[in-house]
This record gives sequence, C-alpha cells and structure tokens, in this order.
Amino acid sequence: MNVMANVASQRSRAIEDQLGQRFTLPDVFFEFIGKIDLLWMTDMFDALMFVPTALLVITHERPWRVVARLLLAWGLASLIRITTVAITSVPDPRASCEYAVGNVFTTFTLHRCGDAIYSGHTLIFVVCAMVWASFAPKTWAGRVLTTLAFMLSVAGSLVVIANRAHYTIDVLLAWYIAPGSWYTVAWFWFWHVTRKGRLLRIEFPVEVGRHRDADSAELCRRRRVELGLMPDGSAYDPVALFLAGGRGEPMELTPAASSAEKQAAGPEDAVHQQQDGDCVVTVGGEGAYGGSTPSSIHVAPLERKGGDPQ
Repeated sequence: MNVMANVASQRSRAIEDQLGQRFTLPDVFFEFIGKIDLLWMTDMFDALMFVPTALLVITHERPWRVVARLLLAWGLASLIRITTVAITSVPDPRASCEYAVGNVFTTFTLHRCGDAIYSGHTLIFVVCAMVWASFAPKTWAGRVLTTLAFMLSVAGSLVVIANRAHYTIDVLLAWYIAPGSWYTVAWFWFWHVTRKGRLLRIEFPVEVGRHRDADSAELCRRRRVELGLMPDGSAYDPVALFLAGGRGEPMELTPAASSAEKQAAGPEDAVHQQQDGDCVVTVGGEGAYGGSTPSSIHVAPLERKGGDPQ
C-alpha cells in the first residue's frame, strides 16, 4: 500500500508541475462543509472506532471468528484500494500535504499528497461499524452501541471531508466497498469453508478459538426442531420435514453401498448420512435411497478432530 501511495504522490506532483500551481477539484460537500485544520481528528476517530471494537472482539464468545472476518474484509478492501490509489491521479485537496520523493519502495510520508482514491480512514470506520452490526449482542444495549458505531463512522467521514483530507468521492467509495468486502467474505466463508467442513484441523494457542461442542449441540437441537423431530431424534413430522426442505450437501460419512447391496438391504437397513452445517443428518429406511417415507431421522453433532477456526 505504501509503495502505490508513493507512486500516486509522485504522479500528483507531476500535475502541479505542469500547471505551475496547486488547485482543488470541484466538490459539492466542500461547498457546504467549512474547512478546518484539525487533521489529528481523523486519527482520533480511528481510535474511537478501533478501541471499542477491540473490546467487543475480546469479550465475544468466539473471538477468533470475529478477528478472521475483520482482517479478511479489511484486507480485501485494502487490496482493492491498492489497485485504485495510483491508477487515477487527482490533485490533493490539502494545501499542507507533502509529496513523496525518492525511492517509492523505501520512502514513508505520513500525510502524503495524492493518496486519495479511496479513503483509508473511512475504510477503518466502516469495517469497525460492520463488526458491531454482525457481532454485537442482540439486545437493546447492543442495538444502541451499534447505532452509535455507525453515527461515529458518519461523523468521522464528515471530519475527513472537513479537513480536506479526501474528496467526497473517496469517502463514498469507502462506504460502498467496506460493506461489500464484509459480506463477500461472509458469503465465501459460509459456502466454501463452513458448509464444506474445511479448516477443521487448525490449532490455536492455549485452546483459544477451538470449536465448542456445546455450540454444535445447540445448532443440532434447533435443526431437530426445524425437521419436526423429538429431542431424541427418533420421531418426525413429515409435514415439517417437507416444509424445511433438504439442506446440506451429500457427504459420505459411511462406506457407500453398491447397487446390489441397496437392493438386498431392506427399508429398515438403508442408511444415508449427510452433513448439515455442524450436524450430521442420518436418514434410515426407504427415504435413504430416494423413497418418499424415511422410517427414521437422527440429527447429531458432527464429530471433529482438532480445532475449528470460529
């Protein structure tokens, strides 16, 4: 990121050299929001968002799950920013910014010119707000804190614009890309990691982040309710089963039966298993091989070896 920002800074300086003066592009919000010279406030809002979010992560029941989502979403959005910051060079709206000179690989400037598209500060605001939206307690206090997090994000974005640290388009792009990255990571993790049972053997230090058997038991209990099963899993409601629909992808947890074995096996002997999230659904009877009326359905937690990355 630093290298591409240095490239953007040098390209931005070339614009000033050609015109012989600095200038600012027209911006609607610049016309309505007065200019202030309190650039330190942008970093202050970073701290106001980051510290409470860190406390939420630490106190969360599954902290490594939150950390993984946060870092992946922030990393994806930052990767997108790397591709945009130096592609289109715009004159910096700040008169006090510094141009990066020298080797682009070794130069580091805190408030460099040209580091515009899009706002990295706003990216931090919004990603932290998304953590609250997804992982805050589902209580009235959690809802209040989530609302405050988004209000702080909006206030921080306005401070960025008021300091002329970024154009409004830079801030808006951050608001579009950060939630998009957040939900893209959530979608990919669910369908390509959780549903397919991957990354089950990852070990974390001092038992932190390991899969909790109690979590699986609770998820399977809810799944039994969806399927209309009794607590022991031995009875079911065909209507509830039909309305719930089939979930999960077939997973061979037991040796696959050959066609001859299927024909030789009676309806009570036929068994089919499939993974359903953190549960294993076992169907016995004719329904296991395509029949319409299974004789038994059992839902049990998936047996795991090693840790589960929250």
